Amino acid sequence: MGRADAKAAAVARSMDEAMGGQSTWESVPYVRFDFVVVREGKELVRFRHWWDKRNGRDRVEGPDDKGRNVTSIVNLSDRKGKSFTAGLADKDSANVQMGYERWVNDSYWLMMPFKLRDPGTILKYDGVKKGPSGVEWDVLELTFESGVGLTPKDHYWLYVNRNTHLMDKWDYLLQDMKPPAQSATWEEWIKSGPVRLSTLHRFEGKPTMLRFDVTFPVTMDESLFTDGRTKETTSAPSTSR
Repeated sequence: MGRADAKAAAVARSMDEAMGGQSTWESVPYVRFDFVVVREGKELVRFRHWWDKRNGRDRVEGPDDKGRNVTSIVNLSDRKGKSFTAGLADKDSANVQMGYERWVNDSYWLMMPFKLRDPGTILKYDGVKKGPSGVEWDVLELTFESGVGLTPKDHYWLYVNRNTHLMDKWDYLLQDMKPPAQSATWEEWIKSGPVRLSTLHRFEGKPTMLRFDVTFPVTMDESLFTDGRTKETTSAPSTSR
């Protein structure tokens, strides 16, 4: 478990409970989700994930920079796997690594609050702030110990609504960014399966947003993790609003 001061730990615990609880999340065996980038109302790109949480595997499908469909099947523990471009097996591991990085990025935008107390996290209470409509937030500052994850110098400030105990937005300064921090919302919290997740993120000052379609299947066919042929016709149904 990561480090946290007493107040930060209490706020994180209240958010965890509002989302359904860490133990509930850990018991989920499979997550089927689409990470969708939308700009000015138009879908730009969609990455489809079949996440086998129980066995630590992910299958992700999406376009490369040439518009070809790439499928990566990755063991999340050792980052090894296989990949296919336009249905043909790749000869190197570049797309496997890209698939792992996609899972890290896309899943973090989906379930980050469940990772606040992961080993290597440092959580500090940063006071109360008020929004323009009178809403009050408990602000948590999140940093990481050296060597944690792909980008350990990332820096986040989480705005947790004092009434709902859910996060309304975050500010973030990633390790490859220059100040000031950028801001994105965490909204459309939907009871999706056994837990509550934010399914929409809007970026302050930008016409871009991220949208998630999420389901929690009770099984996943083993062929998903062996067969490189596209499964794009089996997208996750749109999460009900």
